[in-house]
Amino acid sequence: MKEIKRLPDAELAVMQAIWSLQPPVTAADVQQHTEKNWKATSVLTFLSRLCEKGFLRCEKEGRQNFYTPLIGQEQYLQRESRSFVERLCGGSVKNLVASLSDAGALTEDDIDELRAFLDAQAK
Repeated sequence: MKEIKRLPDAELAVMQAIWSLQPPVTAADVQQHTEKNWKATSVLTFLSRLCEKGFLRCEKEGRQNFYTPLIGQEQYLQRESRSFVERLCGGSVKNLVASLSDAGALTEDDIDELRAFLDAQAK
């Protein structure tokens, strides 16, 4: 599998909009489904960059471009999760969870969910 590059926040927001829609999508679809108030030219720039990076395929039909994701949301999430844990926690998931716990970011419900998830993974 080729290396998936980390996306800047704006390009990630565009990809999240595309992943939430039924592809293929247009630039106007993306512009309507992001929480940002980007101009059409900005959205087109982001879409162009994402095509260059291999995240999207662009197909022209008449005067309209249609964009289809080449990398799925789950695939990107898995890669980013691994990278995050490696960069910030030395590759240790335990250190990540301990850090969240020490910061008071885990509720009892979160801990119960984690425990149930880990128990299910062990089976």
